[in-house]
Amino acid sequence: MASDTVSVKPAYGLHPYQRQVLDDLLDALRPDPLNIVLESHRVVAHMPTGAGKTRVACHTACSLLSRASSEGKIVVWLASTEELCAQAADDLTQAWEHLGNRPIMVHRYWGGMSLDLYNLETGFLVAGLPKLWAVSGRDVRLMQSLAEITTGVIFDEAHQAIARTYRYLTEQLLSYRPPLLGLTATPGRSASIDDPDYELAEMFGTSKVTIDPKGHGNPVTYLIRQGYLADPEFLPVEITTKVQISQPREGFDYTQSDLTMLGDDRAWQAAIVDATLTALRTHLRVLVFCPSVSSARNCARAVGNEGLRSEIVLGETPEEQRRASIESFRSDSREPMALFNYGVLTAGFDAP
Repeated sequence: MASDTVSVKPAYGLHPYQRQVLDDLLDALRPDPLNIVLESHRVVAHMPTGAGKTRVACHTACSLLSRASSEGKIVVWLASTEELCAQAADDLTQAWEHLGNRPIMVHRYWGGMSLDLYNLETGFLVAGLPKLWAVSGRDVRLMQSLAEITTGVIFDEAHQAIARTYRYLTEQLLSYRPPLLGLTATPGRSASIDDPDYELAEMFGTSKVTIDPKGHGNPVTYLIRQGYLADPEFLPVEITTKVQISQPREGFDYTQSDLTMLGDDRAWQAAIVDATLTALRTHLRVLVFCPSVSSARNCARAVGNEGLRSEIVLGETPEEQRRASIESFRSDSREPMALFNYGVLTAGFDAP
């Protein structure tokens, strides 16, 4: 006999902490009922690496596009790399299949892709920032045309939004005051009044949403103790090197040229390889963050030459190969494996 009670599981569901973030985001982005706000509603979602920023953002994007006022319009998702664009387009497609309320289009615009940006059907436009900047420079009317049909903007890796070129693009899209959501895993670090953190906060309306740690001190501790994130053991690599690099100002990162110079140093690469081999003696999975493309390639090759499984994920790695490497890393296989990484970091590791 059939039961009177049936369990129904969502196909694109959220964990409780993700639902909390989503609710807070939607509250922050909700239209002003009196229509007296002269600026667009803006907010940054700060969630730790692996906590599911993309999934929460896709729920937000679907909510923005599902509004009655969004008929015939687009939600624009901006990202700086082709890999981030591809991940966003795939996830938005999956999300809308389960959360959407009408047929829409997912427009992909990065790398070698081409679109008629003046004749976009309602849906999502996932745009690579370098490509959008280049085409807007050749057509001064383009951004205004896009702004007229934009019902929401999502900026992946929000700390990049204050770059002069990217800020110009974003502000152009906000001409008619649609909501703006920024995504970041990087909290502000410097208290200096001239620090970019202040400019970033100003751009996003000094509004930030994050995970409620529920008495655990911080979101990362909460996620680890609740079993959403693994509890990693961090093994820094330290050596004495003749490579001379400048110490960055407080709150800032090393320059890419300095990191490349350091990563190309043979002594530094040897230290990374030794640390990886040592870690693989006691750990099944070792994720290695390298300072340059060449260091990642050389170190991965050296570990593989020792007869151990070694794979590499770079920004230029084809999507299918990247996904296969990450799935192997996340699998339950008892074969030790090192995954070397540069310029990708977390894409593919977000919590479902």
